[in-house]
Amino acid sequence: MLGIGYAAPTSGVVGNFSVECFALASRWLILSFAARFTVVIPQIRNAPMIARSLVAALVLAYSTQLAVAKVPLGGFIPFVGIGMTDEHKTLDDLDGGSIPFIADAAVGLGSPLLNSYMDIALLDSGAATHIITQQAFAGFNIQGNGLRGENLQEIGGATGTILMEINDAMGIYASGFGDLSFNGTTYTPNSPNQIRGQTSIATLTAPSEWGLPNILGLPMVAQHAVAIRNSEPLIFQHNGRTVRTPQVDFVELGSGAAEGITRRAPLKLKPGIGFIQGPQFVYNLDIGDVLGGGGEITIHDNPASPSVVQDSNGNGGGLFLDVDMANGTRSFQDKEFLFDTGADLTVVSELTAARLGFDAILDTPDFILEVEGSGGVSGGVPGFYIDELNIDTVGGTFTLHNVPVAVLDVTNPNDPGNVIDGILGMHLFTGRDLVIDANPSRGQGGIGPSLFISDPVTTTHVWSSTIAQTNFNTATNWSANGTPDISWVAELRNTTVPVQFVNANGNQTVNQLVVAGTANHSMALQISGTQVFTTFGETRIEQGGIISLNSASSKLDAQFINIEGGILRGNGTVFVGTGPVNGAVRNLGGRVEPGNSLGTLSITGDFSNLDDGTLAIQLGGTTASTQYDVLAVSRFAFLDGTLEVTFANGFLPAIGNTFTFLTTAADGVFGEFENLIFPGGYQWDVEYLTSSVRLKVLGLGTPGDFDGDGDVDGRDLLAWQRNPSLGNLADWQTHYGNGALNGLVSVPEPTGLVLIACGLGVGLCSRRRP
Repeated sequence: MLGIGYAAPTSGVVGNFSVECFALASRWLILSFAARFTVVIPQIRNAPMIARSLVAALVLAYSTQLAVAKVPLGGFIPFVGIGMTDEHKTLDDLDGGSIPFIADAAVGLGSPLLNSYMDIALLDSGAATHIITQQAFAGFNIQGNGLRGENLQEIGGATGTILMEINDAMGIYASGFGDLSFNGTTYTPNSPNQIRGQTSIATLTAPSEWGLPNILGLPMVAQHAVAIRNSEPLIFQHNGRTVRTPQVDFVELGSGAAEGITRRAPLKLKPGIGFIQGPQFVYNLDIGDVLGGGGEITIHDNPASPSVVQDSNGNGGGLFLDVDMANGTRSFQDKEFLFDTGADLTVVSELTAARLGFDAILDTPDFILEVEGSGGVSGGVPGFYIDELNIDTVGGTFTLHNVPVAVLDVTNPNDPGNVIDGILGMHLFTGRDLVIDANPSRGQGGIGPSLFISDPVTTTHVWSSTIAQTNFNTATNWSANGTPDISWVAELRNTTVPVQFVNANGNQTVNQLVVAGTANHSMALQISGTQVFTTFGETRIEQGGIISLNSASSKLDAQFINIEGGILRGNGTVFVGTGPVNGAVRNLGGRVEPGNSLGTLSITGDFSNLDDGTLAIQLGGTTASTQYDVLAVSRFAFLDGTLEVTFANGFLPAIGNTFTFLTTAADGVFGEFENLIFPGGYQWDVEYLTSSVRLKVLGLGTPGDFDGDGDVDGRDLLAWQRNPSLGNLADWQTHYGNGALNGLVSVPEPTGLVLIACGLGVGLCSRRRP
């Protein structure tokens, strides 16, 4: 999804010390979003001495135009387990040369975890500081341990602002989930002496309306090298949701080269001094508040800002890489892009897009992004596919082709008065290991700050069987014999026989899944009974490909699903997302068909029906699920494209019948279907309600009225010539000159939601996008 925060000055009071607070920025989740891409982007503006505000909006990106891409629309999301302690320095530490308000890197727990509690957090090198959710605040019992601060920080997001509390300085520790054990209530480190973190660091606590997970931000990356291991993919359950994350290890700064990865991209640390001196907070400047018992100044109490990486002027920090891009005859070299592990989609500024030949205002985009932020949902962020992206590296090249990027102006965290050229998302590194080593000194035998990028660590296996019906995990059915596992990119492709059915035959897990055929060859993956088919990353259904959930207990579990010409159908449950971040089923250019014959298809996550996508509903009676199809979505439904309705089992509706065929949770329905294909001979009303879409039969129509205007005339013949599927031309000849049946002279004018399709055959009405 694509996310953004923005910076806007507001007057505020920190404790009793009056300052100018500036909103600093943000997050993206293609949510998805978007895609549904989930992308996290920091933008920083600074008050005197330090950046004042931090992170804020989840963005869901949904493509509206199909394009073949070698780089996926969405990437992996790194999660870690976090714990907190009460470790902090006092003014007495000045005697030893230590500075109380500058964080210290820590190896091994210096004191017990608060409440023996650990929680899940998104590792986000683009977030200016660490953010704790209300659930974690309660789990750590920060209030009961006397570590709750009194000052607030205003955060600016894509669609609004939000206030967060600044906690007292304490310790925060983190570990990858491969090194943690779950006891049924919380996580515990397997090797407490190896867990790493920071002490004397001030974090933020988000309010209850914050919809994102805990955030472990740039301060952690500044003091520890970080290994993100897609070669060790982890899938597990957390609070009833599937988490997918690479194993994350925190190691000593300067040890990145020891990981054995040859290819590296030199990192630019901005500001360099901020990484040397460490993250810091602004202590409370109101002497009346900071004086404790006996006149001692308690520096760690009630900080005036959270801890951030900054320079002497208060400018925020970031990790940058040199990037080259080319599109057609247009290109540029050595532009500085922010490297952001919290962004799953790459972003370029409007000017950067113009350099590549895209005008974000005047040109028709390749895809459009929907943005979900703290203030609600907005849309209209354009995206394009570029021909080539190259990251300047040594020890091997790194060049990708046909790369999707979003176009959005984002404030430069190191230069708040200007816009950043771009942000690199994790979709570029799908299936690769990364090591981030921000060592600002010689280190590593003379190697400076670097991002190490491995070769692909997944293996691609292509279906080779020509048997009409067989099993997914039969080794001899694959081009390289073997049993599918979590390291596989499994490509189920049929190009040889007219129809193939592949049975899941038990629970299956792969890294990525492609199901595809051709215009003349179909490939159907069948998930039956209580089977669960799980992918670590993307599930893609291409032309000729079908995924069928054959029972109400069947489940497809993926980070996100892209339907690019294929079909998703059935009665089971589709889960999309990873842990606390929701994913999306994106119907870019295929079909979603709830029910096997008739039934309910449930999506835990978001549903996006795009411009070339079709939602197909069958009506066989007036009882939901058993007599007509239902698509049940747990969060948002973003609608465009086509709604196709057909009758089943000889059913013919009566005037006044209603069919609530799409339901969502309270998050709601956005947009409308652009094209409607209905059975002829009826007047239909499509009602877009807050959290559902309902179809109603208003009355009977006129056979031959192909344009749905209530009479049969020459315009209907023109409509039929453009689209003969609208009905039988003999109906037009028979009823030429007639008005509507049942005394209706003309079709009622739609009220923004009503669309009518008439004729004995299938009727199609188009309407412009709102």
